[in-house]
Amino acid sequence: MSLDPFDETHQKAISFYTSRYALATPLFLRPGQKLFVGSKEHRICRFCSRQKPEVTFRQKAHAIPELLGNKVLFSYYECDACNGNFGRGIENDLGNWSKVSRSFARIAGKNGVPSLYKSAKQPGWSIRYDPKSGHDIKQYEHDPAFEVDEVNQRIIFHLVRDPYTPVAVLKAFVKVALTLMPEEEISQFSEAIKWIGEIGHSKSFLDKFPLIWTFLPGHMPNDLITVWLLRRKPTLSDVPYAFMILAYGNDVFQVAIPSLQQDQIINGKNMTIPPFPTPGSPNAERYGRGITRMLDLTGTSVVRGEKERYVMRYEAKTDPV
Repeated sequence: MSLDPFDETHQKAISFYTSRYALATPLFLRPGQKLFVGSKEHRICRFCSRQKPEVTFRQKAHAIPELLGNKVLFSYYECDACNGNFGRGIENDLGNWSKVSRSFARIAGKNGVPSLYKSAKQPGWSIRYDPKSGHDIKQYEHDPAFEVDEVNQRIIFHLVRDPYTPVAVLKAFVKVALTLMPEEEISQFSEAIKWIGEIGHSKSFLDKFPLIWTFLPGHMPNDLITVWLLRRKPTLSDVPYAFMILAYGNDVFQVAIPSLQQDQIINGKNMTIPPFPTPGSPNAERYGRGITRMLDLTGTSVVRGEKERYVMRYEAKTDPV
């Protein structure tokens, strides 16, 4: 019996991470009882180091942005001023960048599952989601939003992302990890905290900052968020100090949490880091294997009009005999 190359790769990835990293207990977030990180009695903002009465803590700060479907996990670490700045800034960029995938994955944010339009100022195609009836897609013959590949039973959408700044999206992911970081570890990331709080995105932090993205095909749950934090084992120094794995809908993102103190020894070195082993598609034989890509989100200029290709498979119905 031969070993499936996918299984062999999966086992090697498991061995890589279990031998090099200590994994915190993963968080599985579903609608239900509200959870909080930090101390309600001794609130000091993790991102600006201020406390009462210099700043207020009246707002419920989402530990993971609500736009990603988080309704249950909140932070005592974030003052109202930083909460507002992040919401108008890097989290808005994350929302624009991820809007298409969140719409198709049925991820409900503050105002429900996001709708997609060609333009808010002129008539054109639209994609809306209704919890009872599913996605409602409208298009015009002269202005299509998708094409049908009948041979391969695919619907191929040609859409456009809302404007976003790549490095702001990257900062939004790092901000989630820093919010969830245990108190005893946060001092290792002082430069990263300053970096995500910078408004203009002009400060260079790291030349190489890969983000590993895995797309899991199939009908995934839209009300589950899973988060892992990984810290390098104390006896090692040849791999990045910390990672966060964030999964929601069909998307899994793996981002390094940069620590200049702990990562100085590997600065400038070439490394091969396998993707964190995910559970995979719910039915690989039916939907196919996951797709993994390395994303570069270090750009500091606003990206406008970026085209996004999204593919959905369908099953043809057969008439009863």
